[in-house]
Amino acid sequence: MKKLKVGIIFFIAIISCALLGTNQVAAAYSHGSRVTTPKAMRGTWYTYDYGRGLNKMKITSHTITLPFLGKQVPHGTYTLYQRDQTFFDKSFKYQKRASKYASDHHWMASWKYRYQGHEYLGIDPFWLDLGDNDFGGGLRVTNVTKDGRKLKQLILKNPNSVRRFYQSRSIAKLMK
Repeated sequence: MKKLKVGIIFFIAIISCALLGTNQVAAAYSHGSRVTTPKAMRGTWYTYDYGRGLNKMKITSHTITLPFLGKQVPHGTYTLYQRDQTFFDKSFKYQKRASKYASDHHWMASWKYRYQGHEYLGIDPFWLDLGDNDFGGGLRVTNVTKDGRKLKQLILKNPNSVRRFYQSRSIAKLMK
């Protein structure tokens, strides 16, 4: 009798854990492995936006810290994960909840791609273009020459705009 009670309790515990662990929203998001950013892209980058002043973005090997650009725009530190194709195959009902779930856990879809001969690191389209389009965009590092000095710049590009970030506040103000 005692073995039967222990067995029933054990069975109920397993079923309870399985029911609590099942989450359709998490399954709908289904992020892949973490993305490693290129070494040239890592560090703190600054930009001077008209009307907003100086903003900074920090990129580490697996995370990106986005500046505050408004309440409706993601900001803070996000872990970059490989975009999973099955996420985009889900119905709209789950996409909206999955997007909120990812945002609450500070996950951000990212991918690497080539465009016009340059390699980009694509990240969540909504932040890149502030909701202007659904196509997304990407980040890449280039060099620019100013007054005979070679400077690194991080280009944040989407179909509607291009932003340039620099490695120091003074250079960002100089290049505005």
